[in-house]
Amino acid sequence: MESLLEQNCPAKSDAFKATVVEYWDQRSATYSNGIWGELEGAGYRAWREVLAEKLGQPLGPEGFRRADGRPLRVLDLGCGPGFFSILLSNEGCRVDAVDMSPKMLERAAANVAEAGCPQNVRFHQGDVSRLPFVSDVYDAVVLRNVTWLMEDPAAAYAEWLRVLKPGGKLLVFDANWYTYLADAQLDARRVADQVNPAVLEWDDNVFATARQEERCERIAARLPLTYQQRPAWDLTVLPALGFSSVSADEEVYRRVWTPGEQTFYGTSPLFCIEAVK
Repeated sequence: MESLLEQNCPAKSDAFKATVVEYWDQRSATYSNGIWGELEGAGYRAWREVLAEKLGQPLGPEGFRRADGRPLRVLDLGCGPGFFSILLSNEGCRVDAVDMSPKMLERAAANVAEAGCPQNVRFHQGDVSRLPFVSDVYDAVVLRNVTWLMEDPAAAYAEWLRVLKPGGKLLVFDANWYTYLADAQLDARRVADQVNPAVLEWDDNVFATARQEERCERIAARLPLTYQQRPAWDLTVLPALGFSSVSADEEVYRRVWTPGEQTFYGTSPLFCIEAVK
């Protein structure tokens, strides 16, 4: 059997996209269960504070608004089961949520209906790197754990720049999730950190199966950001594309992850890329 690294090649085919969609369709139930732990615990409050701060919004009953008093228009890319769509719709934002996985969108719609403001959210199935929206539309574009999946991340960033309004803000939350595939020492540290999943204090219905984890590694092995050190890579690419005020918050994981998550995922801490059009 060929190794993961031997399979590392540009992932451009429709067949590969279908594989990715199939994987996330299968993960939709457990992934959705996972966000309910955040919604019902301290995670929701922590994420609300972080998003408000990074979008320049006060926390209050008036919600997240533009300078003219109108609600922010936000694009939630790779929305998954809808965590950001729930939070942002509850703050009065007008949200367009996009995901390639139809099963994820089904979960997102149900979750928003239960915990968010569904009248504030529109769902779209499609490729987040090829958007059906006109240019200069959104006050903010937000993503969580999505950019690592991009086949051509620079092109995806250019597309997200296109749909932002001048002065609009891009917020990318991500991590070096699979760099351990190309770094044996990092992988050894990861394995040691992840000996005891009980530190996460997650319900059993949240976890991927061993077979699903292997499938996800095989997907990651074909994607370019698996072989880049981030956020350094992003901080180089975004200004070249035309973004301004590009910065990285490499400590954000301390605010939004539980102590158990910080331990278990210590080799791949969550960071935030902030950039302005």
